[in-house]
Amino acid sequence: MKVIKNPAKVEDQDLAKAYETTLKFLEEKGYRVKKVKMAISPFAPTYQKAMIVKISPTPQDIVELVNLEQTLQKKLGKKVGISLV
Repeated sequence: MKVIKNPAKVEDQDLAKAYETTLKFLEEKGYRVKKVKMAISPFAPTYQKAMIVKISPTPQDIVELVNLEQTLQKKLGKKVGISLV
């Protein structure tokens, strides 16, 4: 698995587009991105490319966090999986 810790050095077009979409979406919803980790894995069962995004402020309601993540996943499509923490 290749882990990309610096989004500025993303060479993969799918991850780069997902990163831009995520920043725009979360900004519209009033959240700030604190940290992003990206990875490419040839062994992943569902998504070969993934992003883990730490946001601030953290939603107090787990349902709100899940809804944000599901809405964002629909925007990104099936090329990149996303997790919000």
